[in-house]
Amino acid sequence: MIKEVYPKVYTFSVDLPESPLKQINAYVIKGNDKTVLVDTAFHHDLCQQQLLAGLNELEVDMNHLEVILTHLHVDHTGLADYFANLGCPIYASDVDGIIINKNILEPDYQNFIDTCRHYGLDEHEMDWAQSPNVLYRCKQALPLRPLNPGDTYQVDDFSFKVIDLIGHTLGHIGLYDKEKKLIFSGDTILDPISPNICYWTDQTPDILGSYLNTLTRLKDLELDLAFAAHRQVIKAPKQRLDQLQLHHQERLDEVLAAMEPGRDYSVKDVATQISWRIQAKGWQEFPPAQKWFAAGETMAHLEHLASLSILEMKENQQVFYFRKIN
Repeated sequence: MIKEVYPKVYTFSVDLPESPLKQINAYVIKGNDKTVLVDTAFHHDLCQQQLLAGLNELEVDMNHLEVILTHLHVDHTGLADYFANLGCPIYASDVDGIIINKNILEPDYQNFIDTCRHYGLDEHEMDWAQSPNVLYRCKQALPLRPLNPGDTYQVDDFSFKVIDLIGHTLGHIGLYDKEKKLIFSGDTILDPISPNICYWTDQTPDILGSYLNTLTRLKDLELDLAFAAHRQVIKAPKQRLDQLQLHHQERLDEVLAAMEPGRDYSVKDVATQISWRIQAKGWQEFPPAQKWFAAGETMAHLEHLASLSILEMKENQQVFYFRKIN
């Protein structure tokens, strides 16, 4: 069902097969001279059918459609090549845009293996080839146009400033209209679920710290509405930002409580000891994708604690280990 959630802004759900997220919210801004689609969905027949059905119901002219990708994940970018082939301009940040096209042309399997080893996971149980990131990505490189923090983007009377929302990905962007007090926030603010914040590489230390700083910066904006990519439109963004900050503080406390002094812990050791909102009796029953996300989020929290000098981090035979400092 299509809803008008703000004058000229429409949303409808697109199913995400085999994903715990279940659906993505497609947002359409209908202007007089052009229409904007914010994010796509998986490169999957069902997603394409539902997305095109919604655009057709809204009577979108594909000759005047532009697509903005808030970040690199395939549930947001998978169908971008379909629209590129129609001649639609496709926008993304430079940071995530480079990764999008790199993963389309040559998925980084070696990085996947290395990261599994860092976490203490067995890469063979993770089933890389069946990951949605592999199966449902774009099938050809995208002719991306840059849309970076500090840029402006105009649609009729919407005047968006592009905001840096680093955290969920390195180059995540948001579209903020100061006068209208609204933001298209992608996966940065979600409700009632929380965005997955995962370790990236040692080239981008303390990604959780970066995400928490992003939440603080968002609290400084005048905001009445946040158009989130999953679940519901957020009508009290400041309250939700407070809740997300509290959530991560509680997770940090839980991580520390799971660790005894004087012992080294791998990422997997800690991930199997803390709570997760998933219907499984134990770690062994987690689907491979959920193990990956859980380990990545655990690593982000461990790394943040190490950045605060609460934990010591070391590497032994490619595995990261953490120990309480006192």
